Amino acid sequence: MILPDRIKHFVQVTLGCTCPEEVFRTVDVRRNVPLNSFIALDCVLIVGNRLLIYIADAGTEGCVEEHLPILVRRGKEERDGKGLKRFRLVLVADEPREIRQSADRLFEELRGGDEKVHLHVIKKNDLFFTVEVAGNAE
Repeated sequence: MILPDRIKHFVQVTLGCTCPEEVFRTVDVRRNVPLNSFIALDCVLIVGNRLLIYIADAGTEGCVEEHLPILVRRGKEERDGKGLKRFRLVLVADEPREIRQSADRLFEELRGGDEKVHLHVIKKNDLFFTVEVAGNAE
């Protein structure tokens, strides 16, 4: 079960998004979304028909280097195809610092100067907007 107040907190506090309050009136949530035969997103959020968020397990540094181009390309395509304003890719890792170092370099190339595409690398316990995860975090 998804908790709307926790999604709002996740978007505003964890990701640092300054979306206005009215954006949170509609939130579309899709879980376990396959992108291709070897990449599945843990969750896709569309907030207020403005913001697209892909949440994926980061895996290893090798996975990031292999999967990041696909994740960024598909996210930008979905954002543009649906007429949304921003795309945020969230990689969830046990050790975010290690993943962030390799992901940041590659991400800057992949976003191609698109200022409306953002990368976040967070710890698993920062992802707390479902009852299941919230119960484990408390």
